[in-house]
Amino acid sequence: MNKLLLGAVGLSAVLASCGGVSVDDTRGIRSEYQLATDVRDQSTGATLSAGTYVICDNTNTDVELNVSWLAGTQAINLVASGQYYGEGRSLATYDVSGTPGGNAALLFTIGAYTAPLKVKPQAIIVTPVTNVDIKGYTRLGVRTVDSQGNAGTVQYSSYVFPVVDCI
Repeated sequence: MNKLLLGAVGLSAVLASCGGVSVDDTRGIRSEYQLATDVRDQSTGATLSAGTYVICDNTNTDVELNVSWLAGTQAINLVASGQYYGEGRSLATYDVSGTPGGNAALLFTIGAYTAPLKVKPQAIIVTPVTNVDIKGYTRLGVRTVDSQGNAGTVQYSSYVFPVVDCI
């Protein structure tokens, strides 16, 4: 019994040294831009409510993700994946080396024209007058990098950002 317990403790120590990360959606995911009014997606007929956080395709957008990471994590990569048609890419890195693990709201900047869109051409009509073009939808996630440079599995948020041109 004691050997089994020691083996489990040893395995936990090895796993912890590799790092790991998760997104905490219960604390919210935010960007610096929000829809001012309800809008309708002409392509799907879905309504996006006022206050929906968006990524601006034509300018830098700061986003905040609440994440938890394990000891052994050197860096956390922000990863974006388009909702419909395929590509994904690493957008930014947050250095957490020297920490024993923890949780925090990490701020990342997504550069203009860098959010993968998995483009689904469409437009939305903003009540009452303005037409706004939805470029696509992007889901954000994070993955860890350990001290040997090994990247972990991407953990995605359940929130999907509409990507629009902002005025």
